[in-house]
Amino acid sequence: MVISVFDLEKRTNLKKECLKIEKYLDTEMYSTLRSSYNYYNFWAMVNSFIEYWPYRYTATNIQDFFDLYQLPFEVKKMNNEQCLYYLQIILDLIMWIVKQRYLEYTSIQYKFVELRKNNSSNFKTIIENIDLIIELLNYEVVEINEHFTFIKRDADVDSILPILENEDDLRIALLEYNDFRIENNREEKKNILKKIGDYLEPNRRELSSLNKSLTDDVFFILNKFYIRHNNDGNIKFDTDEEYILWYDNLFKMMIQLIRTKNIKEIQNQLKDFKK
Repeated sequence: MVISVFDLEKRTNLKKECLKIEKYLDTEMYSTLRSSYNYYNFWAMVNSFIEYWPYRYTATNIQDFFDLYQLPFEVKKMNNEQCLYYLQIILDLIMWIVKQRYLEYTSIQYKFVELRKNNSSNFKTIIENIDLIIELLNYEVVEINEHFTFIKRDADVDSILPILENEDDLRIALLEYNDFRIENNREEKKNILKKIGDYLEPNRRELSSLNKSLTDDVFFILNKFYIRHNNDGNIKFDTDEEYILWYDNLFKMMIQLIRTKNIKEIQNQLKDFKK
């Protein structure tokens, strides 16, 4: 069978891809909030409106913002995790501009409309490139709490989201657990597992009737691995890595428990056909 170069497996070097993004951002082809006729690089464009950006905190320019989070401003100085934050910041800034619909002053609102229009083709290229990079890294772009972030693809999580369409808080918690920003953060993972546990608790008796051993194990870890309680009788590990390993195991077990309930409902519906 004849194949072309387009059929070959694509390898992704995150650092190399971010360097390409950096080069594209440094090209003077962006109009700013202050000028539609002269062209500047991407970060000069950002600095022209940063005072209106509600997430700037105390930063008065983008360099200040990176410094606040102790992130290098040059890609060559970044590790892989910092590269992901770099892409996330860029995407968040662009999508904020794209979604900007109103401000206090009509004249400023008009300028934002012009800013979107004048930079639309450049924004489209950047968004498409980031989407492709993230996809090749086996992540997906997800908007959570008005911010865009990168979630590790998880077929198990995806399989239960449709059955939780009326449980927005739980859906967000399930997605947040695989957020790249908390991959090694024991405290954040613990908080998310507690949220999921709080959802399961009122249904504990029903879940136990469907799968007693799995239900018992889920609540044992919730109660004995420093998630819901800090008792002396809790299981103690020497490192956060060991806790995170068990927290990740618990997350998988919780997904299975939620799925078990859904499978039982499907089986009950099937009974009518079997009659």
